[in-house]
Amino acid sequence: MFKIPLLSTGEKKNSPDYDKALHGSDSLPLKLSVKAFFKIALPFWKSKDSKVAWFLLFLIIALTAGAVFLATAINSWYKSFWDTIQNYDVPGFKHYLLVFAFLATIHVVVSVYNSYLRSCLAIRWRRWLTDKVMHEWMSDDVYYRMQLADRNTENPDQRISEDLNAFVTYSISLLLGTASDLAMLGSFGVVLWDLSHAVTITLWNDDTLTLPDGYLLYLALVYAVMGTLLTFYFGKPLVKLNFRQQRYEADFRFSLIRVRENGESVSLYHGEQEEERILGSRFKNVVLNYIKLIGCEKRLGFFTLSYAQLAVIFPILVAAPMYFAKVITVGSIMQISSAFGRVQDSLSTIINNFSAWAAFKADIDRLALYFDSMDHASNVKCLKPVQEGESFRVSNVRVYTPQGSELCRDLSFELKRGDALLIRGRSGCGKSTLMKTVAGIWPYSEGKVIYPENSKVLFLSQRPYLPLGTLREAAAYPNSPERSGLTERYLKELGLEKLIPYLDKEDNWSQSLSLGEQQRIAVVRALLMKPDLLFLDEASSAMDGKSERKAYGLIKELLASSVLVSVGHRSSLIGYHNITLECEDGSERGSEWRIVKN
Repeated sequence: MFKIPLLSTGEKKNSPDYDKALHGSDSLPLKLSVKAFFKIALPFWKSKDSKVAWFLLFLIIALTAGAVFLATAINSWYKSFWDTIQNYDVPGFKHYLLVFAFLATIHVVVSVYNSYLRSCLAIRWRRWLTDKVMHEWMSDDVYYRMQLADRNTENPDQRISEDLNAFVTYSISLLLGTASDLAMLGSFGVVLWDLSHAVTITLWNDDTLTLPDGYLLYLALVYAVMGTLLTFYFGKPLVKLNFRQQRYEADFRFSLIRVRENGESVSLYHGEQEEERILGSRFKNVVLNYIKLIGCEKRLGFFTLSYAQLAVIFPILVAAPMYFAKVITVGSIMQISSAFGRVQDSLSTIINNFSAWAAFKADIDRLALYFDSMDHASNVKCLKPVQEGESFRVSNVRVYTPQGSELCRDLSFELKRGDALLIRGRSGCGKSTLMKTVAGIWPYSEGKVIYPENSKVLFLSQRPYLPLGTLREAAAYPNSPERSGLTERYLKELGLEKLIPYLDKEDNWSQSLSLGEQQRIAVVRALLMKPDLLFLDEASSAMDGKSERKAYGLIKELLASSVLVSVGHRSSLIGYHNITLECEDGSERGSEWRIVKN
């Protein structure tokens, strides 16, 4: 649904360089931005979950129509109120004060509920949109494949947490605001036309000038159009600058998070000075772009504020000829000033909200590029394992690097229940990449991988993943926590009895535990899950010899019927495996792999 390609398949084939250029640009062509907006917005409004949202939208439109009606009523009030002042009509003055209090009260209620319902609609839309996008990002390993297939789409966390929120907020505020402005334009355009009577005035050189019916509306149109064109001229750079600002802010925040997550390593290396230099460089980009951004906003501000100030006196100046010709009263001038202001504001919606529109387009562009990357990642096909038979088989598998270099060719072997395979070889020959291929997450591979039918599979990497939460939850991940006592038993067996009192304590365990302790927690995870296929990618490299022997001893004892595949350099691991897959330096085509019986 949200794996949205920017270009059609034919366009991508005909112009691959253009497709790549889009991902390196700071702004998409307006046509693509508009197209992307509808592709992002429409799925929610077509879904079954949008029934309440449609009702909220109906109420918002009704309140907006009420606000327009109130605005026209207040505009008519202006004429009557100021005429009572001109005529020294005290009872009329008191009467219209009460009328104003009534209209103002209704206006406050309508405005507050309009804002409240817009917020209700926004959170409902955002929740649906975020759930769907997160699901598509997490499904089918898209989050992982994007790292391999497209490194230009940075900070997916910001796209989901901030850009989706901004998209919903801008869509509601700007589009409904524009619709309200158009309604105001229609209502007050009629009022302004009715107030613009044809008049002939005498100029300072005794020449005469005849103004036609509706001339106030014509002048408002010309005034707004000229202002809009000049605003585009002064504000066009804002789109690119807003896009870059969001990217630089996200890069700086990501660098700060990296330092926090790798604080121990940075401290051990005494890398504070280098990290500070990197952070300073990222923040320098934020500052320099922000200086350009505020400079552009300053130039735009000079124009828009001058434009707004001139709009205060301009309607009085253009209405003055009718007043001095004694065609209208002071009350009519105030009514004209109010109506002209409404028409001018409605026509000047782009001027008044140009910065917001620029930020909105930048937000759409970032989401469009992100969804295009998800689409590209989802089209990157991996060698997916199939489940059939009773054994684990690898048939004619070829593995490549992203650059196309061959790491492994025509590899075939079969492991039956209880078999244990150790993969060995020089660093960089492709051992871990072969494990990713067998796991079905490496896109640059060919051949066939077969798991036993209805088998449970578990992969343990060199640096285990320990989610935030309690240690008991981390040990059982991704399953539910175990509470029958097995977790405590296995911790004790692996020499981690000191952690038992903290099993139900929440902490960032990946930082509070050593890598060797984390690897033993991962072994507990395997013992709890009891997989039919267990893959260990240097999963004991940080353990001492005694801990490693205990870990493999428990695996061989408690998972005796499971197929075990390990990657490791230590010769001590050979004794726990009955088969070895050796990776040796081969020809120019890549490494040579051979099976050895232990």
